[in-house]
Amino acid sequence: MLIPLLLMGDIVGRLFREFAITLAVTILISAAVSLTLTPMMSARLLRHKPRSKQGPFYRWSEHMFEDLIERYSRTLRWVLRHEVTTLLVAGVTLVLAIYLYVVIPKGLFPTQDVGIIQGISQAPESISFRAMSQKQQELAKVILQDPAVASLSSFIGVDGTNVTLNSGRIQINLKPFAERHVDATTVIDRLHSKLDGVDGIHLYMQPVQDLTVDDRASRNQFQYTLEDSDQAELDTWTAKMVDELKKQPELRDVAYRSTTPRAGRESRHRPGYSLSHEYYPGPD
Repeated sequence: MLIPLLLMGDIVGRLFREFAITLAVTILISAAVSLTLTPMMSARLLRHKPRSKQGPFYRWSEHMFEDLIERYSRTLRWVLRHEVTTLLVAGVTLVLAIYLYVVIPKGLFPTQDVGIIQGISQAPESISFRAMSQKQQELAKVILQDPAVASLSSFIGVDGTNVTLNSGRIQINLKPFAERHVDATTVIDRLHSKLDGVDGIHLYMQPVQDLTVDDRASRNQFQYTLEDSDQAELDTWTAKMVDELKKQPELRDVAYRSTTPRAGRESRHRPGYSLSHEYYPGPD
């Protein structure tokens, strides 16, 4: 059971490697203790003593053990006498386990609802700062009209987070769950249909998570990177991959951006230098 955990790669392997090593070492130590120390201690301590030499604690603990065994025997006899009821309970338990397997969110980190939605807005590259500000305000106005939204914070401009003028950030704070009665994913789906009416800008949204494996904010929940040393070839396959991803009914808000490592002109002709496109397909 522990060998597959030790052999896992990527993020899952790094997360569970210490856990697998700890369990494996614990099992080995337990086996050594069971074969050496336990028999020796049993030979030294588990000796029959006459009742006259038994202390109060010994007699009390022995009475508790005998009472526990008697209760177990009674429940076992009851189960054996009611076989049909026992099988029905087992069947209901199996059906409930299958139902929970279907409805419970699955994945490495299931999507949480912490009451905050992160939004990244994207406008055409030719947009001015004033036009970008107006479009951002239009998005904020539509978002604040949703009954589940309590407040938001918005900013645009080039800084350490926004690398281009045509992108912005919106943090949407939701009301407590007892007041909105819907999760963050439902709010995002509802906002998408309303924000489609704002022309010239698009807002990519995803729920904020307490635990993530990405060290930077991205437009969508999933991210893929395509690398190539040939810019023309990279652009060709970028268009093909984006077109195919957009055809998938399970995905929404497919976007990409180009990144170029900071290096001198001479470095671009060295082996190992690569250009990359990052893809952000969002789940529907």
